[in-house]
Amino acid sequence: MWLMFFCTAALFILYSAVYSWMRRKGSISGNIRIYIYAVTAVLVLTGVSEFIFDFGNFSGVFMLIGTAAAIEFLIYMIPYKNCTLDFMRKIIAVAVMVEITVFQLPAYRIISGDYTHTVLSAADSEIENSIYDETAGGVAVNGTDEISMTYRNIGKKTGTVRVNIRFDEENDGHMNFFADMTEETGYYYRMKIIDEKIIPDSSMSEYAVVQLSGKSDSMRFRFSGTDENSRCVIESIELNAPVPFDIMPFRVLLIIIFVTFIYACIFSGIMKRSYAQNYKFCRISGLFVTGIAVVLAAGMVLAKIPHGELSERFRLESGDQITEELVTAFEHGSFELPYEPSEELLAMENPYDAGSRYYNETDCLWDHSFYNGRYYSYYGIAPLIFFLPYHLISGYFFPSDIAVMLFSAAGLIFLSMVYSAVVRKFLGGISTGMYISGLVVILASCGIWFSAGRPMFYEIAVSSGFMTGTAGVYFLITSGIISTDREPVKYFRTVLSSLLLGLSVMCRPTLALYALCGCIFYIYGFKKIKGRKEITAYIVCAFLPLVFLGMFQMYYNYARFDSVFEFGIKYSLTVNDFTRNEFHFHYVLVSLYNFLFAPPSFIPEYPYVSAPFSFLGINGYYYKDAGSASGIFFTALPVFGYFLGLHALRKLSDIKNRVKWGIIIGLSCLIMPAAIVCASWESGYAVRYTADFSWYMIMGAFVIIFYLIQKSDSRQRADILTAIMGICAVYSIFVSGTEAYNFAFTYQNFPKYADFLTRLFL
Repeated sequence: MWLMFFCTAALFILYSAVYSWMRRKGSISGNIRIYIYAVTAVLVLTGVSEFIFDFGNFSGVFMLIGTAAAIEFLIYMIPYKNCTLDFMRKIIAVAVMVEITVFQLPAYRIISGDYTHTVLSAADSEIENSIYDETAGGVAVNGTDEISMTYRNIGKKTGTVRVNIRFDEENDGHMNFFADMTEETGYYYRMKIIDEKIIPDSSMSEYAVVQLSGKSDSMRFRFSGTDENSRCVIESIELNAPVPFDIMPFRVLLIIIFVTFIYACIFSGIMKRSYAQNYKFCRISGLFVTGIAVVLAAGMVLAKIPHGELSERFRLESGDQITEELVTAFEHGSFELPYEPSEELLAMENPYDAGSRYYNETDCLWDHSFYNGRYYSYYGIAPLIFFLPYHLISGYFFPSDIAVMLFSAAGLIFLSMVYSAVVRKFLGGISTGMYISGLVVILASCGIWFSAGRPMFYEIAVSSGFMTGTAGVYFLITSGIISTDREPVKYFRTVLSSLLLGLSVMCRPTLALYALCGCIFYIYGFKKIKGRKEITAYIVCAFLPLVFLGMFQMYYNYARFDSVFEFGIKYSLTVNDFTRNEFHFHYVLVSLYNFLFAPPSFIPEYPYVSAPFSFLGINGYYYKDAGSASGIFFTALPVFGYFLGLHALRKLSDIKNRVKWGIIIGLSCLIMPAAIVCASWESGYAVRYTADFSWYMIMGAFVIIFYLIQKSDSRQRADILTAIMGICAVYSIFVSGTEAYNFAFTYQNFPKYADFLTRLFL
């Protein structure tokens, strides 16, 4: 089989080289053309044969080569020349060769050398903390207790180790696998020569490659489960078992797409044309990129729903604080949650002291507001617009994870519309490549992925605020209020913008700062309104929805907490007593650093990309939720464009425009997001908060950069920046995508998905 593999790979290399030669030469002889057709047929048929024959450890290799050959052939048959397509054909060949060589190095480990395949039966080992179960046919591993299996007097050279393991059918966890071995360079065990995780339904995780000197005499294999319910049986250990090829077409596709995209941004004539000249292509590309983002966000949520249980999610007879408790309270015409506090909680001198509640084992509702002896929710009530009718009509409670999925997907769509509207109205001179790259950056780094990655009721507030906020901004931008004087104000869009900005505040109180910016823009719009009737109509459209919702929110606050400005977080029963929380400026610095400036670290092992959280050496209590991510300056590199802000202002023609855009960008895209980050010192750090400010900051930076490019007379500089933006887009996908994936699918809770990421990178 190795001979067939090497022959097929060599034939493919020659095949691709001939194509390159044919492209350069232009015209070719009939004999060469017949050769190309024949080789194409051979490679494709070899790939198709995988549907018929079992190629064992080489499964997927020939299918990949055959598919690549077919695609190369189709590209060659295109009658006109295109530099990007021609480059893609070359990168297809390179990606395939990298896939079957660099990413498959474990498969070549024992191709040469004195490696003898040996099977070590579990029954022949020295077993500690377990016994050999003849009925099960192996050594049982139960729970987190470590068992060991020792083999002596082996005397063999070892290159690979395979664990023949059988998991309990109900086991969703994974096993820790360690191996201590001797080698000829030392008498004693080399500890943890192998340190791996074995995942159910992942045959590749059963293999481990080792690099030892000479023969091994003794080996000790240790296993332990990840939780008390972990169950498996170790049947045998194989030494020098050939490692199968682990072909991942998705990895090949990513390499092809990313490298080709960067090439197109540098050399493609289409990508260098302006957005205004290439509007239709940009629109189609924008729809395609947005569609991929929506599918990925939905996929992150759906992947967490057990197989076959999706339909059951819409028939839930219980919910959480937002989907059930608030819904039930409002159905009964009350703001109080339908729970009676325990007598122990009522008797406490300070019920907000988490330590006292824990010490006295006081019965209470976690993370609920407690005021004047009653329970309330401090989460926004705007999502009840969806949840309340659903319960009244169906009798079931709306699933939180599906709600987060829908809000996140809709928010991504509106965010794409916001970005496209800004470019279309004000920055149509930028290149097509820069437009597409910018859209990729803002979608990848907007922060909503951390809500989709952990779709709990906490994330309902964030994702619904993200959706209503992006929608409100879109209708504000397209309402004509901040456009040129020639564009009339669109009253219906103005109403929608005011309504949605108001609803965003009723989802997330922190978004009130953006609603305040909206009011400033509405005031600016008066300059475009003429006549008393028009002014009255404009006031009604621009301010009435926002004022009405604001007044209702203030009434809602007062009815619960006797203050129109108190949303309830102060009285929450959580890890901290917010009634006695003291302000320390150093906590603001912790928030600013971790949300904005924390750089990513890149390591060649799981999790590959991470941003270690830093308390900046401060002694004190600052709450940190699970997970962390790089600061927005390092996930979306164009945000550094703010350092060119003053230069961009000086490029504007007059003081009037400088004030206008200084307020629009400086206030809504820099000052307000920074204020939200600073305000998080009290509630602490949670990666889901990034959706509250990230995309605003990215959008403002884009306006600055794109405007300067549009004003530049240097075509060469514009082309260079287009290429840089393409690289930034790929970088944002890599950093933001990896961090969001690691947050959503941890080894502890989703070992199968975490194992996929490990295999993708190695």
